Amino acid sequence: MSIVDSLKTLLDKLFFAGSLLLGIQIPNFIIQYQQNISAHYQESVSQLQQYQFIADRFYAGDMQALLLGHKTNAVAAIRAEAQLIVDLMQRHDYLQHELSALQDRSLVQQLLHLAKQLDFKLANEVLLNYSMSVPLNLDAIVIGLILAFLASIVVHLLFTILLFLFRSKARNKIYHS
Repeated sequence: MSIVDSLKTLLDKLFFAGSLLLGIQIPNFIIQYQQNISAHYQESVSQLQQYQFIADRFYAGDMQALLLGHKTNAVAAIRAEAQLIVDLMQRHDYLQHELSALQDRSLVQQLLHLAKQLDFKLANEVLLNYSMSVPLNLDAIVIGLILAFLASIVVHLLFTILLFLFRSKARNKIYHS
């Protein structure tokens, strides 16, 4: 076995190992993404509870009446606050929907949901605070092996195609010279 073949084998193993470690991070990322959504959701619940307290005290618990009171108020600042309350209510509903889509679901269902509806702002937040770990549970190992296997196949196919194209061009130069 030549040095070139040994280096190729070593690089292949390193690429496979790197892909495996990257794949193992996917379930960990999903857990941290879900925790981030949960934290934002709890914050929205806390803020809405404060408005609900005001609605309970002055509007018999009716949040829509509170909103109407804000929207029709003579003071512009209070009218502007109505939109903040609406935005908060919508954010609360969105975060609740996201949590429902991720909690108590299989890894495949979570991956499909994130593939379709990943919130890039929240995902970026997670990545900025990401804590790498090597969870050795079945989901992480399976995802890691699948990603490593597929990445290795893709890299080998790309190298084969590039080698074929390179050799074809070299042959054409020889024949045309």
